[in-house]
Amino acid sequence: MAVAMVGSAMSRSLITVVALVAAVGTAACTRKSDEKPAHVRRTGRTLALDRASAAFVRSEPALAASAASVRLLSARVSFDERRVARLGPPVQGRVASVKVVPGDVVKRGDVLLTVHAPDMAAAQAQVSSAKAARQLAERNAARAALLVRDGAGSEAEKQQADTALAQARTEESRALAALSAVGGATGASDYAVRAPFDGTVVERNVGVGSAVHVDQDKPLVVVADMASVWVLADIYERDLGSVKLGEEADIEVFALPGRRFTGRFSDVGKVIDPQTRAVVARVELPNKDGALKAGMLARVVARGGVPGGVEVPSSAVLARRDQFFVFVERADGRFIEREVHVGEQHGQHSILLDGVTAGELVVTEGAILLDTEANEAL
Repeated sequence: MAVAMVGSAMSRSLITVVALVAAVGTAACTRKSDEKPAHVRRTGRTLALDRASAAFVRSEPALAASAASVRLLSARVSFDERRVARLGPPVQGRVASVKVVPGDVVKRGDVLLTVHAPDMAAAQAQVSSAKAARQLAERNAARAALLVRDGAGSEAEKQQADTALAQARTEESRALAALSAVGGATGASDYAVRAPFDGTVVERNVGVGSAVHVDQDKPLVVVADMASVWVLADIYERDLGSVKLGEEADIEVFALPGRRFTGRFSDVGKVIDPQTRAVVARVELPNKDGALKAGMLARVVARGGVPGGVEVPSSAVLARRDQFFVFVERADGRFIEREVHVGEQHGQHSILLDGVTAGELVVTEGAILLDTEANEAL
């Protein structure tokens, strides 16, 4: 009988526990159904925030990349390579005289320096010999013509003398050309280095008495026409889409504060430097007042953009694994999540290639809060 009483007591206890669990579950379900969540994930991946949470969210319109995208490119001023001459010695010798110093303005044909060289004496001797041979041939041809006219000479002799004269003239021309190729004569064994065009002496690497030879590394003199210069800008891979041939660019030169130059990209490099991972773009500028000097550091402001893209602050872009997305604020105050593809990034801004159109309000502050609440609402 004692056993029966114990079993009856255990049965009553079990029934009581089950009843309590059921009651707790019913109460919990009742409370959950009565509560109204502050954040609800809508269809179409939209989200509504209560007033308190919305105070932490800021939005601003996306801007068309073509209008808003500005790139600041590191640059430097350089010579116009089509108007710069690096003059070296065509023969071995020693500098006999120097006529110019850096900064001198020279005219085409002006003698910059002379070099005394033994090879020049040989060239001069060849010219003298060829000249004497030509003069002798002229006298022989004239005498042969006179003899034929007087009937004392033959036509064959006259033709032979004319042929010899023609050969002598050819040899003299060849000798003069060889002499001219090394700068022309200014003495028995000197040749002159002359300015090939009007310009300014920007570099001189020799003085009187310096030994020179044809395969030396540095030029003797560098002459440049500074009426125009090049501005060379480095464009890194991520910014290649922002620079187009022929597009306008503004140039700021650090040594000339307050002055702003405007030009167009006349060339964009075709090869990326493996060390800097950049290509070089060229802007050509007039330099009539000579204010721009080769070697000056500059900054090129490129206004190009990505056609069809929009620009937003980088704080608006969130990443989830290998995907990027933003939140867009709708007219009804709700927020919709959009997947986007990110193009270029510069400074604190990013270019979005799709997913957002210009003028749409993109969440720039509080995007992480929206993402957290959206995940909780799933």
